[in-house]
Amino acid sequence: MAKAAVSGRPIKVLLVEDHLILSESFGALLSADPQIEVVGMAASVKTAVALAREQDPDVVLMDVRLPDGSGLDAAMTIRATAEHIAFVFLTAYDTEEAMAEAIEAGAAAFVAKSEAPETVVDAIKRVAGGETLIEPDQIQFALTWRRARRRMDRERQEILGSLTPREIEVLNLLAGGADAGAIASRLHVSPLTVRTHIRAVLAKLSVHSQLQAVAKAQGMGIIESVTGATPDA
Repeated sequence: MAKAAVSGRPIKVLLVEDHLILSESFGALLSADPQIEVVGMAASVKTAVALAREQDPDVVLMDVRLPDGSGLDAAMTIRATAEHIAFVFLTAYDTEEAMAEAIEAGAAAFVAKSEAPETVVDAIKRVAGGETLIEPDQIQFALTWRRARRRMDRERQEILGSLTPREIEVLNLLAGGADAGAIASRLHVSPLTVRTHIRAVLAKLSVHSQLQAVAKAQGMGIIESVTGATPDA
């Protein structure tokens, strides 16, 4: 992590937050500290990148989610030409995904928006001095989770590419609790044709029962969950 060049002057901070009330709140909090100078406030990736180039801050207090992209997008773009800038990422949800995004962007600290204001100020001062406040085990956990998520996304795309529209339709009907006979009636095909579709679905999802097929398809976001319905095994 590059050390922000701060010596004998206030820490220059760029605040990136699209929620107006939070932005004004953080801005007032930081401006009240004599060791910090807020050199800009942005509510989008585009503005954040422009202000970072113009103001050359020591630290960027970065929201993870922005209207035109993510904090990851902005940080990666900024760091491409200004590696000395340190990043403190803010998020409303302390999740594995948000942590992984922050780490991939080269974050020095990751702070939930629910934390006490003093925690944010302390994080800014510490990363400006070259510290990294993300523990090694947090980094390992987040990156392992990210790799697993990417594998699942690839598998989902492969499965989606292999399933026909009719097979997805059958999956949705199974999720609604319909059996082969009911599906055949609904689709105006023979029960044998439906069973053929079901066998193909089980093979493509690498499962052994209709219940497993529905559970996996719902878990991967291939079909929507239907409350209170259980397909026949």
